Amino acid sequence: MSAFSASDFNSKRYSSSRPSYPSEFYRIIDKYHDGERKLLVDVGCGPGTATLQMAEELRPFDRIIGSDLSATMIKTAKAIREESPDIYRNVSFEVSPSDNFEFLGAGSTDKQKVDMITAVECAHWFDFQKFQRSVYANLRKDGTIAIWGYADPIFPAYPEFDDLMIEVPYGKETLGPYWEQPGRSRLRSMLKDSNLNPALFYDIRVSCFHAEDIRDQAKLRQHTEMLLLIRKQITLVEFAEYVRTWSAYHGWKQDPKNKNKQDVADWFIEESLRRRPELTVNTKIEVVWNTFYKLGKRI
Repeated sequence: MSAFSASDFNSKRYSSSRPSYPSEFYRIIDKYHDGERKLLVDVGCGPGTATLQMAEELRPFDRIIGSDLSATMIKTAKAIREESPDIYRNVSFEVSPSDNFEFLGAGSTDKQKVDMITAVECAHWFDFQKFQRSVYANLRKDGTIAIWGYADPIFPAYPEFDDLMIEVPYGKETLGPYWEQPGRSRLRSMLKDSNLNPALFYDIRVSCFHAEDIRDQAKLRQHTEMLLLIRKQITLVEFAEYVRTWSAYHGWKQDPKNKNKQDVADWFIEESLRRRPELTVNTKIEVVWNTFYKLGKRI
């Protein structure tokens, strides 16, 4: 997570290259949430990707606040917001840790004033027990906690790329040594060991989707819950730009021993074209991510 807070981290590339979340998933959250919609807080908001989407996709909240520990990310989020001030007039951003709600003010912090708290593609960095206690202290009764994220994409139509999708991020000679742990391992496991406490939350719902299931209709039919399905048509060049948003890539670039090595993202393009020479760097191909979500309501 420290890479995202670095002053030289490219938060604008992060914002433009990362996947967004489908409208269908926001309908799941809308249907799940009960009661008032005065205030939503999106913790670990990064450059505001989900925060700003929620302002457009969810049934309206009076106020939406995105918070993130990284001043670099918040600066980008505010800049994006200012590009459409009329659309996002109810959205603001604050620099703050995930378990600190002091930006709400002395009369509202830990006073159960929030209707919904979200944590998108960030909860793997948190002290999860401390985080959910803070959520409990700030959510109103029956308010919603919604956590979701994604990791480890595949190209469904190109199974011969599957090992490449492991080698690029996790190879010993590529980005593997540069992930901050245990955060990355938690994300790869889709937070399976970070569970909402049933003493604090009820109506808990959990979904995990493995991208490879998209290749097997029988496996897809086994999912009885509504899925968070993140898929995107992308070129090899665009995927390389996505690789460059990874914190491990930032660490790899900062390591002097890699100064004269071929760029990992460029190697991905080269190796992909070697395996499927009929493709070009600008051919659109589908990417699908592993995803998860956890929903709960405050007791």
